Amino acid sequence: MNAQKKRKTFDYLPMYGCIATGIIYASIGVIAMLSFLKVRNGGADESSMFKILNDYVIGKIFVWIILLGTLCYIVWRFYEAIKDPYEYGKAFKGLAIRTGIALSTVADALIVYAAFSVLIGISHVRPDGMPAEERRMVDNLLQKDYGQWLVIAIGLVYLITALIQLLYGITRGYRERVNIEKISAPARKAIHILAWVGYFGRGTILGITGFFLAKAGIAENARYVVNTDKAFDFIGDQVGHVFFILVAIATICYGCFMFVQGIAYDTDKD
Repeated sequence: MNAQKKRKTFDYLPMYGCIATGIIYASIGVIAMLSFLKVRNGGADESSMFKILNDYVIGKIFVWIILLGTLCYIVWRFYEAIKDPYEYGKAFKGLAIRTGIALSTVADALIVYAAFSVLIGISHVRPDGMPAEERRMVDNLLQKDYGQWLVIAIGLVYLITALIQLLYGITRGYRERVNIEKISAPARKAIHILAWVGYFGRGTILGITGFFLAKAGIAENARYVVNTDKAFDFIGDQVGHVFFILVAIATICYGCFMFVQGIAYDTDKD
């Protein structure tokens, strides 16, 4: 009886985590669109959003909710990678998938760090989206003997994660985690569209962030580092406004999909 109750409690980890993640990225996509429309001056990244929220009592509560939810998701993803509830197996393909699951927690861990730093007042994050804190951290790493290679390695992890996100959306790899078989066919199609578009947007932002992080390591220059907000700026300045809007909408779609996935999360192969 206790084991059954414990199992049910543990099942809430990915549900809570997905909903927290959904709130983050839907908000970032909205802020990006507001910045494009000149309603806001930047701030379309996780750290800046936390900084803005932290100025209000209700905002602090909101940041704590997101922080704890993201921690829950990290714990669950490591459980997935180690315990293998979806039975990927120990063959090369299965181990590659499980390794990808573990690596995908890097971005989530940075979100947790950003939220905690803002809450305890040790962060120098700017609400306008300038990656001053990220560049400071990378600059400190580059001063160490191993720092250059570590920065490059983190950038490569971001790039690999971005590729995994894109493939995940294209191959519908999320299907085993979303129990949507009992809903109508049009609703299922809408969820698949949200997922495909959302993973495209998420992969694009992660890819740009990882590319510039690796470039910062290779050039040993922290000024190349970008965050989510500056990744959006890069898209708008170098690719075009239309693509900026598409990625912003895709980021909102990713947030909506994660919210749906949290509600309908299936925690094992059954």
